[in-house]
Amino acid sequence: MPSGSQAQAEVQRLRDQIAQMQVSTVEQIAEVQRKYEELQQQLIVDTVAREVAAAAREVEAAAMAAEQSRKYDELQLQL
Repeated sequence: MPSGSQAQAEVQRLRDQIAQMQVSTVEQIAEVQRKYEELQQQLIVDTVAREVAAAAREVEAAAMAAEQSRKYDELQLQL
């Protein structure tokens, strides 16, 4: 049977272990939160990039349509 001082030492060891586990858990939570925020930012960047690319395609299509319309008008004037 353990003595009183051995029991106290075991209790202290377990308290230290619990404290270390708490610190580790807090660190893990902070890391997960950091990664989550990083992924959110990347999602925003990707979304904006897709929107910019879509807008650029629309501008290009409009420019092509305007050029075709201009050429058509020129041909009409020649006739």
